[in-house]
Amino acid sequence: MTIQGADRGGLFIRVIPPEISGGFRFDVLPRDLSHLQLLEGVSECEALSRLRRLFSLCGIAQERIAIKALEAAHGKGENNGCFDEEVFRESLVESLRSLLLPLAGDPLLPMSSTASWQRLGLLGKKQNSNFLSDFRFFLEEDLLGEAPAIFLKRQTVQEWRHWLRNNKEKSPVAHRAEAFDSEGDIFLPRMSGLTLSDRRCADFVARALDDRTFLSAPHMNGDARETGSLSRIGDHSLVNDLWSAGFSRHARLAARLLELASFSVQGSGRPFAEDDLGVLHSCRLGVGVGMAWGQTSRGLLVHRWDVQQGEVQDVRILAPTEWIFSPKGGPFSLWLAALGQRKKDLGSLRRLVVETLWLFDPCAPVGIVEAPSSAG
Repeated sequence: MTIQGADRGGLFIRVIPPEISGGFRFDVLPRDLSHLQLLEGVSECEALSRLRRLFSLCGIAQERIAIKALEAAHGKGENNGCFDEEVFRESLVESLRSLLLPLAGDPLLPMSSTASWQRLGLLGKKQNSNFLSDFRFFLEEDLLGEAPAIFLKRQTVQEWRHWLRNNKEKSPVAHRAEAFDSEGDIFLPRMSGLTLSDRRCADFVARALDDRTFLSAPHMNGDARETGSLSRIGDHSLVNDLWSAGFSRHARLAARLLELASFSVQGSGRPFAEDDLGVLHSCRLGVGVGMAWGQTSRGLLVHRWDVQQGEVQDVRILAPTEWIFSPKGGPFSLWLAALGQRKKDLGSLRRLVVETLWLFDPCAPVGIVEAPSSAG
């Protein structure tokens, strides 16, 4: 079964049937990142032009971080964090879009109205001088069903349930989240969040990127890490209460909604932390080699560019998808391992995978493939 057309750069989930594994098992396969080679062997200008065509999601963040890495490679622009308003806005709009856009064949999320999509399209325009007020209005009318300030006051599982019940007719997201309980939830341990504001962590990633295979299964000293909203706002009492009660899917969704509500109330005038949305960093790693990173809607995005004599020699792009869907202990892989312990038919398990992919928000097309019967 194909969820979305999966091609180069796509994400594949392999199903191991019972006759092979003794029970259904789902494995995340390493992504084919050979498309990054299209950025190599050409001038910086041509590489940036190709970059714009390669990445349609979070395209502004991809370009700005790439430019900062190139500047650092040339010994200029290195910094410990600067706020980029356009990356900030793009991240918020992408978060909204991913929450409202159903995966193919998923009946759980009602179609958003034409007016909602039109408002979301206008919200993404750079010229929108009333961005934050329009963003707040969109959250209330099209996503939460109530004022963001009211939603932020919810602290417990009971208050979350109250939001689901009261807003399932107004909020497509609340409608969808209520369906989680029909299948129960999966208790999972919390893993550490991902931050590169600690220079030791940044140094580790810089060294690790020397090995191209690190992109296939990134880790921090051997441990997978959480990235995205759950990493940035995971200490909120509502998220903690939901997670402690064993509602990991609800907790993951709550983190995404709380982060959006927080920015709508505090705005871009808030004092930004080192790992907030839109804050970009860069450093020089050597002659002609620069690295830059920043938090996008889906999580940490890292670029490392090597430029020698005006030609791009090597590009490493470590996207949030690689952290979240790492085959070796990434958050989604852990969830899949727990899912395989359930005694259900394959159709039900597939449907649960489709439902939950929406919460982890992959930035690549996803496909489910059957393992051959001769697999070991």
